[in-house]
Amino acid sequence: MVPRPERVPHVPVSPQEIVDDASRCLDAGAGIVHLHARDHAGDPDWRRETYERFLPEIRARRPDAVLCVSTSGRTFPELERRAHVLSLTGDARPDMASLTLGSLNFRHEASVSSPDTILRLAERMREAKIKPELEVFDSGMAQLAHDLLERGLVEPPLYVNLLLGGPNTAPARIRDLAHLVDSLPSYTVWAAGGFGAFQLPVNGMAVFAGGHVRTGLEDNPWLDHSARAPATNVALVDRAARLAELAGRPLAGPGQVRRALGLPVVPAHALASDPWHGSRHRDIWPTRGL
Repeated sequence: MVPRPERVPHVPVSPQEIVDDASRCLDAGAGIVHLHARDHAGDPDWRRETYERFLPEIRARRPDAVLCVSTSGRTFPELERRAHVLSLTGDARPDMASLTLGSLNFRHEASVSSPDTILRLAERMREAKIKPELEVFDSGMAQLAHDLLERGLVEPPLYVNLLLGGPNTAPARIRDLAHLVDSLPSYTVWAAGGFGAFQLPVNGMAVFAGGHVRTGLEDNPWLDHSARAPATNVALVDRAARLAELAGRPLAGPGQVRRALGLPVVPAHALASDPWHGSRHRDIWPTRGL
């Protein structure tokens, strides 16, 4: 879904809210923050100028955090709009960008990604040296990851988010997660998340299966789904961190995340003023959407 304030009260909308929420989630242990720009009404915004209002500030606060932006097709399927954020430079340049490997129906809307659009977005990301965050909802999308790799449009290690439990996605069952993981190319770093009530069980399956975690309000507005207790992004990250602790898998520090994904590691001198740097050393990381 696209979380909006009237339905998801704790979703950050303004640039300052996004900066503050991202910082809190990083402090709680998130290794990657997946960011959506918003207009004044709280609706998704594709313009790079809107991203420039918060990306440099997050970078200033957390120099080695991995910042991932959205190229979603749910609200604007046109290539040029979706690729606009990929032209950011300097402190606003993202480390990663989402790339959904196919079209799918959500409960009330469709996310449309034509084959040509997927290829062109992958080309734009390669040219901009922005690593794709490959979003996979079924085994057909997993197969496309192989094709992109063979074409040279993505490079190992790949990073894949597996999304389960939606009305038109792979079910949130252990056998479906195992099948999707087995369908991915070699040298893939994978994380898994579930929709709604399935977020917690899928996060748990991923942690105990040796994968990583996707969590956040983009996929699930409830901390307690049965009681309809509203979640916050940081509370969902905290929950994932507790799962990792139960599994005996400490969370990865920013440098570890960057090395695992083949991203440049931020020099030590750039981190001297960052109070977060070195506070925790971990080997699993949650990601979340704002």
